[in-house]
This record gives sequence, C-alpha cells and structure tokens, in this order.
Amino acid sequence: MMIRYFLCLYLAAALFACKEDPPTGKTDTANATGADVTAAALRVAVRVEPNSLNPILTTQAAARNVRELIFQTLNSMDPLTYEPVPLLASLPDVSKEPGGGVSYSYVIDESAKWPNGLPVTAADVIFSLKAIMNPKVEAGPYRTFYYNIANIITSPNNERRFKVMTRRPYIMAEQAIASLPVYPEYAYDPGRLLRKVRVEALTNEKSAGPMADKNEDLIKFAEAFQDVSLATDPARIIGSGPYQLTSWEPGQEMVLDRREDYWAIDSKKPWLAAAAPKIVIRFIEDATPTVNALRDETIDVAIDLDAEQYNAIKTEEYLTERYDFTAAPGVNFYGLMMNQQNPLFREQATRRAMAHLVDVDVVIEQLFGAGLARRVLGPVLQGKSYFLDKPFIPFDLDKAAALLQEAGWEDTNGDGTLDRMIDGESTEFSFSLMVFPSPASKGVGALLAEWAGEIGVDVEVSVQSPQALYGELNKGNYAMALMGMGRDPGLDDFTQVWASTSVPPNGSNRSGFSNPEADRIIKQITTTLDENERNELYRRFQEIIYENQPIIFLLSANARLVVSKKLEYETTAVSPGLRFNAMTRK
Repeated sequence: MMIRYFLCLYLAAALFACKEDPPTGKTDTANATGADVTAAALRVAVRVEPNSLNPILTTQAAARNVRELIFQTLNSMDPLTYEPVPLLASLPDVSKEPGGGVSYSYVIDESAKWPNGLPVTAADVIFSLKAIMNPKVEAGPYRTFYYNIANIITSPNNERRFKVMTRRPYIMAEQAIASLPVYPEYAYDPGRLLRKVRVEALTNEKSAGPMADKNEDLIKFAEAFQDVSLATDPARIIGSGPYQLTSWEPGQEMVLDRREDYWAIDSKKPWLAAAAPKIVIRFIEDATPTVNALRDETIDVAIDLDAEQYNAIKTEEYLTERYDFTAAPGVNFYGLMMNQQNPLFREQATRRAMAHLVDVDVVIEQLFGAGLARRVLGPVLQGKSYFLDKPFIPFDLDKAAALLQEAGWEDTNGDGTLDRMIDGESTEFSFSLMVFPSPASKGVGALLAEWAGEIGVDVEVSVQSPQALYGELNKGNYAMALMGMGRDPGLDDFTQVWASTSVPPNGSNRSGFSNPEADRIIKQITTTLDENERNELYRRFQEIIYENQPIIFLLSANARLVVSKKLEYETTAVSPGLRFNAMTRK
C-alpha cells in the first residue's frame, strides 16, 4: 500500500538479474566465508548488491531491503493486511480545509530518537521533504508524489507535532506522506542550508526548477547530499531504524549491528522489531556457491535463487531437513518493454503483433516451473475491484504476421527479414533485445528470438548488467528490453510510469508511452474521490494499455525463499518476501 513499495520495485529485477556492479572495488564471492559472527547473527545470501543506501537516490529493490533496516518512514504497512500502521509517527488525523485542500496531522512517537540521542522532530520531517523536492537532487522518481503539498505547519508547543497541508484532494496523499523517509537534519544538512528555502517554493512544480538554478544553497546542498560517501560509508549512513551499518565490503558482504539504544528495541511488531543482534548480508551472485553455503549451513536465508537451481534442490533430503523452501507470491511483474520513441515500435499494430509472438505459458513452464510464476494481464493487481478482466493475448504466429502486414511490414528484398519505409528510408525489422545475465532472462530472449525469426523479425539478444541495462533505458537508447516493475497493493497512481511527462529523468516512463486520453485519465484518477467514478477511470486506462501494448506483459514470479528451520518468520507479498529484522531463532 505504501509508496515506497510501489516505487522501489521498478528496478526489482532480482528474479531475472544477476548482481550489479558494487559501488567500489569488486572481489570474488565464490569462496567468501564472511565475517566472524556469532551464532545469533542472521546470515542472508542475496544475488544483487545494493547500489546506494541513500533512500531517495535509488529505486533499487536490493537497496531498499537493506536501507529499511536503517531508515524509517512516518508510517509503515502491515505485511499481511497491507493496512497502514504507525512507525515513527501516529496515523494521521485527516481534515478538509477551507479552499479545497486537505490536512494530515501527525505526532511523532515520543520515544523516537536518533543515534546521538536527539529526538526525531518535525524539523527532520520538513528537512526530508525539502531534500526530495530540491530539483538539484536526483530524486525525480519520488518527487511527483509530493508536489501537492502546500506547506507543513509545526506546533509552537510540541516539536513532534506537525500538520501537512495539501493544495487539493489526492488519492495517494496519505500514502505518499506516510512513506516519506525521514533523515536526521543534523547529519545530512549540518549547515541548515535547506532551512533558508520555504516548502511551498520547492513544491511549486512550475517555478521550483528555475528557482533552484539560481539558488546557491540548493546547489550546495545537492552537491554535498549526493556525495557517494553518504550512501556507502557506514559512519555517514545514519537513521532512526533498528540497525546501524558497521561494515561494507564491496562484492562480499555488509554487516549491520542492532542499535542497543534503538528507541523501539523491545517492540515485537514486525515493522519495528530488532530481533537479531547482527544481520550479515552476503552478496553471492551465482547459484552454485549459494547452494554450497546452504549445505555448509554458513547462511540462514537465501532469496531469489535461480528457478532451475531452486527446483533442483528443494527435494534434496539433506537440505529439506534443515531448510524450508517457500515460494511467496509477489506484487511485482516482468514484461518486454518496447520503446515507442524508436521508429520500429511507433505503430500500435506492430506492438500488438509482438505480443502475439510470445508464448507466455511456455516461458513459465520452461523457465520457472509449476508454482513459481503466474501470468499477468496488465499493470493492475488481479483481485482489485477495478481490475479489468480481458483475455490474455494468445501466442499466434499467423495473427502476428497479419498485424505486421497491416502495419506495412513485408520482405521486399527477399533476404528473409521484414522491412518497410520509415521516415523515407527502407528499414529492416531487426533490433537488439536487452536482457539481464541470468538463465531465466537469457531464456526469455532466446525464445522470443526463435519465435520472431519464424515470421521474419530479426532479434539479437544483448546481455547487459542491470546497471548498464537501466542506464540505457533511462537514456531511451534501446528498442526492446526485459523489465521488472512493481504493482501497488493499494490504490494506483499511474503518473510515475505511464504519464507522458514522466519520461526519465522526470519519472519512470521508460517506454516513452504517450497517449492524450491516458494522460487525461491519469490526472482525473488522482483527484476523483468517488470510488465508482474512479473505478470506471481505472478500467478505461487499462483498456488503453491493453489496446496499445507498450509492454508485453509476461508474468509475476514468486519470491523463492530458502529459510533455516531454526528461524521463526512470516512471509509477505512485498519484496523480498521476508522482514529480516523480525526473524527470530526458535
């Protein structure tokens, strides 16, 4: 339900991807034995190393899984019911205000404090909002959700009490405010540069950019805030959460120690708990060394093993006696994104033809196996009241060929590859498909190349590291790419991924999707409070996506978890499927 889950899963390619480049030097993980830790430590093997632990500077899922152990938001989400729950602050009192706006009043928990003993206050909340809204800070994927905030009013008698004033009703306002990561102002802005700039000046979408170009305080703050050491140096990564990063060996592991002065150290609630005295996150890219570590019992938890390896070992008696093998349903999905700014994929008929070229059932059967993935229809979670139930686009080579012919594609020169005139030039239907360096990802590419080749479409599979792949996506320098995205358990705001104004760096519309009716509906959805009216808008939006096929929607893969039987835990649909901080030993 919370915005952080909605946003951070956009780069959640862990099920298809291998490890990203570490922030500094790289070392071999295959023979790593890890730090000297006590038996009480929770040892977790992950495939992808975080790229940053500065919350608003990354949307990477692997980073979120770690930084949520260090940083906290105003509210959290019950992992089972998806309902909001208090975290740093109370749930808000919501009131209509004169002029059409809405206010959200919070009180920060009186026990909440920073590692230096200072209380968490409304000033820290205001600072954190300003950091996100500073146009010179590369927090574009998050900024959209906060432009509706007009001001934050503090209490003269209570430094923990504040009221967030919004300009107009917005369906995601409460979720967005609740998901604001709160930084300690004393550590991240010691010179109090942002105190010189008003909230309303930064949340004015039209004037904030030009104002920031001339404001030396905003420029100076952004330079310091985006220093890599604030995202990688354990001594400089400071939050109110239960754990403190104590070491980070790039390419090997990071170690987090429980803060003995943590303000909620006795809490048993999973969103507040600090069960393990130490958490060791080990970066093991390949499946074989991960399986060896399981057999040696040098790790307690492994997430996102390759599907083939997971299926191969889940019946191994030695391991099943020691570990639970669990496949937790997730809210993420994967698809083949087509760049609509690329001349090859401008036509709707061409994109729909490509959708007919993918046998999704075969992809699931061959690359995942029973119970590890399910097909998805579009960007809305099935089961929501406004989910639009349409037939899946079937695998049909004849239909694909007919649609391509309708779009003007034919083999005019007899070389076996379709071609057509585009912008006055004869253009072959030949392109590169970018995929991640994992067996499942490369398998998707190989299958599409085979199927497309049968009707004269030439697909070259290009294997890219996640970092390189997303870099090309953000620049729009691609034709088609395998992409992972998240879907929100709560209400959907499609602005960030589907609005024409959200092409990177302003958002995550990496497909370049642009449809005037869709843009209009997206805006209407965010301010329509009547559920029935809003649901009709949601359904029409899904129809537009279904008709246009900017993405070939493939599947939602279950989180593949291997957990020691010595641990007590609960699974959740929110990636990575577990809350590491709440896992306890039996």
